Amino acid sequence: MNIQTERVVLDSQGAFIRVRRPAYWLYVACLTFGLIGLGRVLSPDYGDIAGALWASIAINGLLAVVFLWILARLDLFEREPVTVRAAAMCWGGLAAVSFSVIANDAALYVLAEVRDPAWARTWGPVIAGPINEEWFKTVGVVMLVLIVREHFDRSIDGLIYGALVGLGFQVVENLTYAINFAVINPNSDWSGSMTVTFTRVLVAGPWSHPLYSGTAGLGIAFLVTQVRRPWRTRLAVAVGLFVLAMAMHALWNLPVPPGLNAWLTIPLTYGKGLIILVLFLVLYQFAARAEWVWFVTTMSDQSEEIITTEDLTTMRSLRSRRQARNEAAKRWGKSAAHLRGQLQRELVRLAAILAREQRRAADADDAPDVAAVKRNIAGIRAELAEFTGSGH
Repeated sequence: MNIQTERVVLDSQGAFIRVRRPAYWLYVACLTFGLIGLGRVLSPDYGDIAGALWASIAINGLLAVVFLWILARLDLFEREPVTVRAAAMCWGGLAAVSFSVIANDAALYVLAEVRDPAWARTWGPVIAGPINEEWFKTVGVVMLVLIVREHFDRSIDGLIYGALVGLGFQVVENLTYAINFAVINPNSDWSGSMTVTFTRVLVAGPWSHPLYSGTAGLGIAFLVTQVRRPWRTRLAVAVGLFVLAMAMHALWNLPVPPGLNAWLTIPLTYGKGLIILVLFLVLYQFAARAEWVWFVTTMSDQSEEIITTEDLTTMRSLRSRRQARNEAAKRWGKSAAHLRGQLQRELVRLAAILAREQRRAADADDAPDVAAVKRNIAGIRAELAEFTGSGH
């Protein structure tokens, strides 16, 4: 059972198109450049590899769906606007990939001149890849800050948007590899494309670009949102996390010693990935804890009619929210569980709106969307009272 709720949408709320901001037009120009560059890569051989390419697109599309589902669950107290999430992925997939291809080719040429081509092929990905690719992906997060600063409220927003930039980069980079290997494979385009696609998805997929750029994005958001901290501290954290992102990337690109037994190569490869994943999860735990503190602080002035002590406890994690819904289902039925879930969503929405009004130094009680959400909460509690015998 769900009750009908009100929605008040303010002008430009959630929109990414900001024609009055110069950063928006720079973003558009970079995406246009990237689209043209990728079109040049694809167009000469498309007719010969179309089937293999679309198969790779389908597999990488599935990878993207999995990552999007995971990122949605990581963002505990706010769902970022669809348009801004799409813009983040587009930057990673179009602008960052195209710029990185140019920069990496130039860097490999320089490294080959300094040492020799064989050394450049072995160590170029460890040096050029992390520096160039993490730089261009992080620039994308900075662009988002300049265009839609209001969607960077807390540090975790940078982690989410950075991971989305990295996801777009990973998907399109995988496709460029699929194209190249489809063209050069002596057996068939399908063999070349599918081999590299499955290798990159299954081996590198769980700990690739979303984790690197999510780490750097966390630092950018910390820099711009934690304004009560000294600017030197914020800058040091941002720089440190950017360096960590490059180090994570370099660790993954680090070549396995030649001639190593397969029984050692596989655990060594996945061991590097697990180190990267653990580092990312530790950073996420810090960000998630800060999210919880933010939610409690933001909602602390609200009356028991809006949010109870029990609500604060159950809202801490997705798991505790699910347990509260399951408990409601056991005691009062599925309709009560649906209402409990609806109440949780409205509480999250209220916290986000209150935070926005606090940043504007405005009276939250005068905001039409605050009043609408509070009416929604009152209505849901009234329906819940019919099941539970109370407003809780």
